[in-house]
Amino acid sequence: MTKTEKRLDKAIRTALTSACENLKDISDNFLWLTHTADLKRLPSSMKVSCYFAEQMPPSNSPLANQINQVIIKELKEIDVVISAKAILFCKD
Repeated sequence: MTKTEKRLDKAIRTALTSACENLKDISDNFLWLTHTADLKRLPSSMKVSCYFAEQMPPSNSPLANQINQVIIKELKEIDVVISAKAILFCKD
């Protein structure tokens, strides 16, 4: 991994950690998130998985839209632009 990739990886992890903490305030059911990405093929390779304790929000619900907006906003601040399709909801 190059120095540039290491910096980008750290920035992504920091942004998603911030998003995770914000999402815990938005939904009591939200547990954590994780991501996968090929740093050489960003943003098309990026996937963010959000885990919920009980029931996942329907993909077209206001809560799902709010979750997507938080994640997209945090990543956009570090110039990583993803779509809501790259954000997956999973049950723990």
